[in-house]
Amino acid sequence: MQPAFARDVTPSNERLERLAARFVLASEHRSPPTFARVRFPDRLDQSRPVLPLTLLSLHGLPIYENLTEAQRWRLGLLETVNFFSLNIHGEQALVAELAQCLYRPRGVGESPILSRYLQHFIHEENSHTYMMAEFCTRYYGRVMPEIVCRFENPPLSRAGQDLLFYSRVFVLETFLDFVNQTAMKDREIDATARAVHRSHHLDESIHIAFDKAIIAMLCREMRKQKLDAELSEVHRLTRAYAEYAISRLVNVRIYRELALPDPLALARQVQALPPWLKTKSRLLARQEADLKKCGLCA
Repeated sequence: MQPAFARDVTPSNERLERLAARFVLASEHRSPPTFARVRFPDRLDQSRPVLPLTLLSLHGLPIYENLTEAQRWRLGLLETVNFFSLNIHGEQALVAELAQCLYRPRGVGESPILSRYLQHFIHEENSHTYMMAEFCTRYYGRVMPEIVCRFENPPLSRAGQDLLFYSRVFVLETFLDFVNQTAMKDREIDATARAVHRSHHLDESIHIAFDKAIIAMLCREMRKQKLDAELSEVHRLTRAYAEYAISRLVNVRIYRELALPDPLALARQVQALPPWLKTKSRLLARQEADLKKCGLCA
């Protein structure tokens, strides 16, 4: 879905431009640049886990207790590579869409200052892809393949298309940042993995603030246009996308690679675990609260 922007300038759009100007300054003065933040050693520290215990999908199942220490370490590596691969594929798609918004005729989201900020946004997303791909290829040999899924894109107004795009961007980035923050705060895990999570979080915190600002602006515009039915539809589609994004933390491919029995059944068991359901519920509730503040849902 290509974002398309409405063609009027309102006081709320001016507020967004002022915010974009602040974000431009933050991006231009941030040091060190993303490409130079992480030093990658030849090998990871195998005396330390790669992923926090609370994020390991199998933790809490009897099968986890039967894994050797080497298998547990490998599970953490594979699930970290899976997560970074999700980042890479998601951000590649995001960059492709954002590039369509640059320097078009003046309108909502298309002023010079907003386009300038989107240039920083795109650059930072590209550098995240570079950083995470370096981790994946250096320590696993490749990026895990994308799991292709087609999402509903019903006919919507111009503003509704924009809102659906940025709402999906918001839930993706908040999901990724939730994992980033959990991992970067765990001093027990490998220092290189922590550094990648921390670096990603530094930029995503600003991206998420921008997402919320433009979502709020679009919601106000759509309510003025009496597009309440479209707002409800965008909310439904956003919630479905959030559920999908979280589900990708469980990857059957990993269980196959570890030669675990019945990987499909194992994945279903993982997603029925109380800790997994609690984490999922907490993240969805946090996203829902933010979207409510933005005006997307009542």
